[in-house]
Amino acid sequence: MAHRAQRPADEVNGNPVAVIGAGWAGLTAALVLSRAGRKVVLIEAAAMPGGRARTVHSDGARLDNGQHILVGACRHALSQMRAVGVNPLLALHPVPFRLLMRRRVSGGAAESFLLAPRSTRTRDLGAAFYEASRDAGLPRRLLGLAGAWRMLHRPLTRDLPVADWLRANAQPSGLRERVWEPLCLAVMNTPPAEASARVFQSVLRQSLLAGDGPARLLIPRRPLGELFAEPALQQLRTLGASIRLATRVRGIEARGGDGFLLTLRGGETLAAGQVVLAAAQRSAARLLPAEPVLDPLRRDLVELGERSICTVYLRYAKAPPELPPLIGLLGQHGQWLVPRRLVGDPHWLSVVISAADQYPMPDADSRWRRVGRELAQTLPGLGEPQQGRVICERMATLDARPGLDDRRPDTRTPLPGLYLAGDFCARGLPSTLEAAVQSGQKAAAAAITDGIPDLVRAAG
Repeated sequence: MAHRAQRPADEVNGNPVAVIGAGWAGLTAALVLSRAGRKVVLIEAAAMPGGRARTVHSDGARLDNGQHILVGACRHALSQMRAVGVNPLLALHPVPFRLLMRRRVSGGAAESFLLAPRSTRTRDLGAAFYEASRDAGLPRRLLGLAGAWRMLHRPLTRDLPVADWLRANAQPSGLRERVWEPLCLAVMNTPPAEASARVFQSVLRQSLLAGDGPARLLIPRRPLGELFAEPALQQLRTLGASIRLATRVRGIEARGGDGFLLTLRGGETLAAGQVVLAAAQRSAARLLPAEPVLDPLRRDLVELGERSICTVYLRYAKAPPELPPLIGLLGQHGQWLVPRRLVGDPHWLSVVISAADQYPMPDADSRWRRVGRELAQTLPGLGEPQQGRVICERMATLDARPGLDDRRPDTRTPLPGLYLAGDFCARGLPSTLEAAVQSGQKAAAAAITDGIPDLVRAAG
């Protein structure tokens, strides 16, 4: 009796795989599918690809809708960049793991703090942590050092808020305020009192315990769109994928064994053999087909919650003096300063406000002016900015609370042929570009596997 491989689902019914969302997750899924020979249509509501990591144009300036910084441990994201022709060695500026923090103090003088371990080996990290807690007594410093070792080397048996985890491991106040809490807010986009210690520990272990390379900070030298989204779109067109930008999906209808019917804005419909839903979690919940079997998933997606991030861009009449590529800001409205000199905009500085929903302001003008005033007090000689822009992503990340990984959905949904892709699917990671890429790869692999069973019987 003869055997043959079953054709992919899109070839059986003549319909493509629809990928909804052209962020890093959707673009990755579309690329993996297209490289595997699948027929793909990529649909994106915005006019530009990239999702929450795209380039925007504002009064002649090329800005980004967020200030993303990768680390060497983001191997899947870096691999996808290379696959679309972007050399990370040229597109990203590597910085050894170090934290330069600045704090305003009374009288206008600024206080600096530098955590700069010689390497990420245990001995060198320990020496840096010991120095960072110099304002504590010797017994407290030694207890904190032992606690830091436990935090990095002993996996958590139960999840708890990061703030409680730091206290349980006797971290001195100076080490908490200058190192752990700023890192937590930057990585998790959730305040330490509410953030998942298990996910935070996972990130620390994947970077700091994996060697100097994975711990390196990688700061973009180019606008975000050029790092991945724009070259990915070019490659998809070369591979024959259909690209639909500025096209909003209004609904998805499951049609049993006949795949899915997508309704687009304006009433247009599109048939699909399979669907990869790569939208933000709340949008994904809204777009799920109205099938009872999906009701628990719909509820879980909404309950994941979201957190906002605001990026403040400040332009100075005279280009500021050359500054380090990353400066932490303690006790200020903004938390991290990233000069735009690396991307060719020396007159601009960007300041990130993580978990911005915790720091409301009456309007964008008030926000950038406050950040500008605080920077002028923190960096002597900088002066006041000439103009400012504020870009806020209201649903920038999920709400990374304790128990997050237990609430995350699987890539495969209860409805055959429908898959989820997005950073909210990647267990062990917060909402990062690496998480988005990993989820896109996983969703595409599932769609390919489900479309082509190993062998099927054929009449012989």
